[in-house]
Amino acid sequence: MNKKYYTFLFLIFILIFLLYNIILHKYKEYKISEHIKIISNLNKQIEDNIKKASEIIEYKKSRAYRNKILKQDSGLKNKGEIVVYLVKEDKYNKFVKKQVKINTIEDLKKQEINSNTYNMTIYQKWMWFLFKKDLR
Repeated sequence: MNKKYYTFLFLIFILIFLLYNIILHKYKEYKISEHIKIISNLNKQIEDNIKKASEIIEYKKSRAYRNKILKQDSGLKNKGEIVVYLVKEDKYNKFVKKQVKINTIEDLKKQEINSNTYNMTIYQKWMWFLFKKDLR
């Protein structure tokens, strides 16, 4: 074999090695650029979520939102609003009927005497409420 043949093989080997390095470098650049695109998209999504969250926080800090929540919780209404309840007559009579109030101490004592737990200790009352046993 000739010296030229060995040099030719050596040059082919160098060429293959250089091509391998170029392809490897391009592949790494491609992976890095794709990773950067993914991260930039993620940053955009996070930025949008932060904007939405700040808008929600601003709305919840507003006076109108507080008034709305207070009105919902306490059952209030705005000036000029008329509230109409649609119920059957039975339920209406149930809520409208007069309730008897006990005004005097004597009435309270009479009601207590008529109860099942009159003159029981606390332990006996608990036994009565839990097991319906009278331990007097």
